[in-house]
Amino acid sequence: MAFDVRPVRNLEEFGAAFLAIGQYFGATTEEDRMQRWVDQLGLDRMHAALSDGAIVGGAAAFTFNMTVPGGDLPTAGISVVGVYPTHRRRGILRSLMRAQLDDVHERGEPMAALWASEEPIYGRFGYGLAGFCGEIALPHEYTAFAQTIEPTGTLRFLEPDEVLEAIPPVFERIRADWPGMFSRNRLWWERREIEDPEDRRDGAGPKRWIAYEQDGSIEGFAIYRHKPGWEHGSTVAELRVLEALGIGAEAVRDLWAFLLAIDWKATVKAWLLPPDHPLFLLLASPRRLRFRLGDSLWVRLVDVGAALSARRYSSDDSLVLDVTDDFCPWNAGLWKLEGGTAARTKDDPDLRLPVQSLGSAFLGGVQFAALARAGRVEEVREGALARADGLFRWDRLPWCPQIF
Repeated sequence: MAFDVRPVRNLEEFGAAFLAIGQYFGATTEEDRMQRWVDQLGLDRMHAALSDGAIVGGAAAFTFNMTVPGGDLPTAGISVVGVYPTHRRRGILRSLMRAQLDDVHERGEPMAALWASEEPIYGRFGYGLAGFCGEIALPHEYTAFAQTIEPTGTLRFLEPDEVLEAIPPVFERIRADWPGMFSRNRLWWERREIEDPEDRRDGAGPKRWIAYEQDGSIEGFAIYRHKPGWEHGSTVAELRVLEALGIGAEAVRDLWAFLLAIDWKATVKAWLLPPDHPLFLLLASPRRLRFRLGDSLWVRLVDVGAALSARRYSSDDSLVLDVTDDFCPWNAGLWKLEGGTAARTKDDPDLRLPVQSLGSAFLGGVQFAALARAGRVEEVREGALARADGLFRWDRLPWCPQIF
């Protein structure tokens, strides 16, 4: 069966392409709902697969910048990818990925990133697992810190109409130093953060916004919900922490001290926390903190030279990489990383690796040595793995606080 792939042309086509994945998650495609998606994505960033004139698949991309070690990189945030169940296993997804990555390359975005609903899929198209996160559940009776905390700042509630001016500048300051975080434009803040419709609450109450201030300056913020519940006269309520971010360690510590001390809850829950979150070391009973680790960002270097040249490195060493990339062959070959810049070379390689492994290591969250132990990197020159890890190591593990 023949099919074509192209950007959608109107709102109706966008809805049909969106439904390729939306139907699996109970999403609907009312015109106003689709218009809100188009406002954030743009029609030109949704590719549709058509069979006999009917849309049978779709794949979209957000346009934003993502923090990389020491830099900021234009990135395609891949989202809402799917194929209708009537047309699966016919190569449609491959064709969608082909068209999408060609488009990303033509736009000059050196990197694509995604959260994978089905993680086995995307390695075929050059994506590598680059980051991790976890969800926590902590019983109320074990929320005490190991040491008494004397807050160094003050806390106050924010009304929704205060958030747009108060919080985005703080978020950007935090994002600037944290690989894996992506920029949020004004519309993103309005639609994805501040708006709080009932269908996003999952039975909990409205969002509560907290500003953390030091010397009159907002240095952090928290967003949480309270889900009430009672059994046999006792509370089984949940405090759901959506975000708690601060400029420095004191802000993060004080925000969590506040959140854990809130009354009328049985459990504190949070999602998408970084594995090295300080909460594990702050608690008096860290064993009681139930933590479930999972994958987060998957990274695809679309332009290897531009991407490697955009980040900073932790040593002045040089390294020659022999990269294989069947899906985006313009990346394949020998690359020399020297002086913070990557360029084509004819020098002998130090490491041989697929682009998936380079994507895994790019943000500094996965070591080349670990990839080699998994059979995903070949050390050609003795000692090259340790040198590569010394180059790519960063003082902060990558983390993405939100699924896009």
